Amino acid sequence: MSPLLEALLLLQARISTWLQQQVWPLLGINKQVMAFGFFRGIYDTILLLLLGTGLLVGSQMYMNAQYDLPKDIQATAVQWAPIADSIARAVDIPREAPLVLWFKENSMLAVNPANCTGIMGAYDLVRSGARPCFTPGPISDREVREQLQIGAEEFKKRCPEITYYTQDPETIKRCYFAYNAGMGAAQRLDANQSAYVMNLYDAAHTNMVYSDIELGTVVMKTLGAWPAHLAFQSLITGQLDVEERPFALTLLYISLQFYDLTSQFFVDLLGGVDGREVSMDFPAYRALPDADCLGEAHIVGRPSLRPRLNPVGESPLLTQDVHGCSYGLPGIDISSSNSTAVLQAPIPGEVTTYTDQWYNSTIRIENDEWIVWLLHARTYFVAEGRIRQGQAVGVMGAVGIATGPHVHYTIFDKVNDTFVDPREFLP
Repeated sequence: MSPLLEALLLLQARISTWLQQQVWPLLGINKQVMAFGFFRGIYDTILLLLLGTGLLVGSQMYMNAQYDLPKDIQATAVQWAPIADSIARAVDIPREAPLVLWFKENSMLAVNPANCTGIMGAYDLVRSGARPCFTPGPISDREVREQLQIGAEEFKKRCPEITYYTQDPETIKRCYFAYNAGMGAAQRLDANQSAYVMNLYDAAHTNMVYSDIELGTVVMKTLGAWPAHLAFQSLITGQLDVEERPFALTLLYISLQFYDLTSQFFVDLLGGVDGREVSMDFPAYRALPDADCLGEAHIVGRPSLRPRLNPVGESPLLTQDVHGCSYGLPGIDISSSNSTAVLQAPIPGEVTTYTDQWYNSTIRIENDEWIVWLLHARTYFVAEGRIRQGQAVGVMGAVGIATGPHVHYTIFDKVNDTFVDPREFLP
């Protein structure tokens, strides 16, 4: 270690000691609330500006090079992406699908058309009397959400085999075709020949002829559902599948890294508590339909190795109970009122970090009795090696299959060779 670095570390330690023993008691204030309030206020403002310009500009550059999606449509998609994602998760369809249906039905305008079918179409429902006519004219955000829900449910009914995690293009194309033309037509005909599904996907699918009960036979000028799906997907994920990211996204990424690492420096400087035991509310009744892969945890063992802490040590909030058996990583989703909350290690052990096949950033910690996984972190404070329980390991994020910042928390019992319910190990 260089003499300069040694001197800086010694200076940091002395300043930290002086602040903790002299300044904070004398002032009688909460040092962490004051420091982090000021610090986060400045950086959150900067990051908000960078996020607005970086994500939108970067995604626009990508999509404008692929498909002609107007900027106002992109802005609406960003605004409604979290709502569409929550609806898609509940109904179990791809998260882009509600936005694509809205785009196809009414160009993502919060206005009911004059033909009284609503922004999500719902032609069969209105004509059959299953739902009343939607009043023509502008509608509220609540009504937009209601109609997004209707469209998602109808989409799932017409294509029950699709799930939230479906990525197969042919399956998704067929589902959009079934939503538009019906299940029978989707089984008999080729979705790749449908103007509704494929128009403007490439040179071979341009200005396709479309037939509809309301519109008659027309020449399509807008994106089909499949290219629209790809465009919305690139916007929502913020992970552009190109070799060189636009400069705005690179700047945003660097700023996030700087923010996270500087936050951890302040935690250390201000004497942050190692291993915060915080409580988190669970519903009085837990319906766990996706818990078949969970087993009983062993009791006899070394208490020091047992998971004891909530991975989110600051105002943790349960956002989704046990799920994930279908993809082999059952656990719960935990968020926080602070979207940049620091993640702490629930157990001591050896840590590794990686990105899984679904592009989820992953922190894996293992000791002699337990393995835990923390998914979606936007920044790692550790890469590999031995860590202690309660040590800061990263910052909560939404990297991978996630819309809002949270951590997917999974626990595996090595003694009983089974995944277990994380609820049993939280304070």
